[in-house]
Order: sequence, then structure tokens, then C-alpha cells
Amino acid sequence: MIVSPGPEVERRELLAAAFHNYPLDDALVACVVPVGTPGGAAVISYENALCSLHVDEHGAAIRELVTDVVPAIASGDLAPIHPAAPGRACTYLQSRRMVRYDLDQRATQQIRMVNGDNVVIAGIWLSGQENRLAVQVEDTSRYDDGGLVLGRVEVFDRASSRRLGAAPLPKARTAGQGWAAGAGVVAIAERGSLTVFGADMSPIADHPLTRAARAALAEAGASEVHALRIHPSLPVAMLAAGTADMMGVRDFVLHRITWTETGAFEVRRFAKLHAVGDLAFGAHAPAGDALDIRISTGGVTWMMLAVGPRTLLDLGPSRGLQGACWSGPSRFLAFERAGAQIVVFTLPQGIA
Repeated sequence: MIVSPGPEVERRELLAAAFHNYPLDDALVACVVPVGTPGGAAVISYENALCSLHVDEHGAAIRELVTDVVPAIASGDLAPIHPAAPGRACTYLQSRRMVRYDLDQRATQQIRMVNGDNVVIAGIWLSGQENRLAVQVEDTSRYDDGGLVLGRVEVFDRASSRRLGAAPLPKARTAGQGWAAGAGVVAIAERGSLTVFGADMSPIADHPLTRAARAALAEAGASEVHALRIHPSLPVAMLAAGTADMMGVRDFVLHRITWTETGAFEVRRFAKLHAVGDLAFGAHAPAGDALDIRISTGGVTWMMLAVGPRTLLDLGPSRGLQGACWSGPSRFLAFERAGAQIVVFTLPQGIA
């Protein structure tokens, strides 16, 4: 893998503090669920329990074990939803519903989102208020017949448990790829650009993010947006476009996009990745604009953080990654099965 930072982008390594007193049997980890508070994280285990952890450079400890929030689970059914703002709530998707547990109030909210052959596989908040949730839905009714798995994006209001609108995905996508939500909008990749929607999934004509995506694709010489992430509350987005694919070995160009209410936008090349397998974005930190980037290559997940417009932090490789999440605004955690440990990265002071 070769990483070429864009103009004015500094790439540097961020060293980890790793420890081995992991308080859970790593074989029981079903899902890592982020909690937007410093030192906070949660793990759902195959013993049908939610474990609230406190993690720092000295170790990890189970602060709370909750057995009445997690119904019976099956492998592959759970998907974490990253917090859009600091808080003591953890949210995840389970097959056809959203489950949200408030660690302080010890209260659970559940929303049934789909029925029948539909499943929800990814979710992103539309804003830092965490009141509207966009989810990626797969309709698998034709799957057993060898047909295409159809996908769409739906938006739900958390207070009323009501669906506000939906729009189809132009082609089958892996979880969280080819669309994003944030800054009050939803964007879905189409050939040559993005279609941007409001919270009710009505298209917004000539949105600056649409025009910026066209400019980024033209600059990269690419035809389609591969991955996208929009900041929950700021008009900031990161876009990845594939520029080459030779028998599964790919090149990607990353652009950072900003826009204004007046319709102006700026597209800045952030980095180019050469000879990798795949690329995906995780989530923005619950405060600030640092973004989790994951690169799959050679059976290893290589992790990086994009911090602001000019800093690319290299976290190095992770083998057997079970999950990774922000723990507060400046701490990033990687849960690794290979060593049954949590690896802690702390952003340098002044760039968080």
C-alpha cells in the first residue's frame, strides 16, 4: 500500500497504548457499540448482555453489565450506530429494529423499522441532535432465487418512531457504502455525482455537495463515488473515488469537501491510496471533525484518521479487528481479536 498525501496534508504516525487485561472473552464479542463520552465504550456479548466499559491508557474495566436490554442475538445481525454528539447513550441496529440504551437513565428505546424480508444493515444520524436516523435497508425477498438484493435508504424520526421518507440505492451496496447522512441531509451515490435529499427524502436540486462531488470525480478521473461520509453538524464531507481496479487491487483518491449556505463549495485532494483491496469510512469523532478511515489490504485492516483539512494520522495495521470507535473527542479504540486486547490511540493536543 502506498499513501500519497495531498497538497499541504501532513502524514504522521500515531502510536498506540496497548494492554492485555481485556475484561471480556474475545470470542464472546458480538458487536462493539460506541459511546460518545471520554473513556466510554460498550460491547454486546453472545451471552446476551451489554457491557459498559471504561477504557484508558492503563486498562479497561466493566463498569456496568446489563442483561435486560439485549434480546437473543445471532451472528451478523448487529450493527453499531456511531454517536453524533457526546453523551451516555449507545445505539445499534438488530435485524429489523433500532435499539437505544441510555446508560444514565437505564432506559431502552426500540423502534421497529422494517418487516418481512427486509433487514437494516447500517445507520447514520442526520444531525448532532440524534433525532433523525437514516438506515440502509436490504430487501432479500429475491435472494433465495438468485435475484438481486435490493437496497434503499430510509429516514426515521426517533421521537415519533415514524418513517419520514425513502429512496432506492441504484445498486447493491455493502453496509454503509455509497451513501451518507449528516448536516441535515442524506446523499446517495449515482453515476457521475451524488443525489442529495432532505430529511423527508425529497431531492434537493443543485445542492453544493452534488456539484462538489462532480468536481471531485472529474479531478480524480473517476466515474462513481465509492465511499462518503458527512459530518453530523458541519458542512464537511470526505469522498473516496476508485481510480483503478486490477483483479481486486485498487487505487482510491480521497477529497475533502466543504460548502456554505450560499452554495459555494471547496474541493481539496486529501490523499491517494495505491494498491489496496478496499476502503471504508467509519465515523467522525463526537466532537471536532476527525474521521476514521479503514483500508483493507492483504487480509489486514489498516487504520488512519483524517483530522481537519491538513492532517492524516497513520495508526498502522490491525489483525482480527472486531470493531473500532471513538471514545470521546480525542481517543480512538480498536478492539482486536488476534491479541484479545483493546488498542488506545490518543490524538495529540492541539489537533483534536
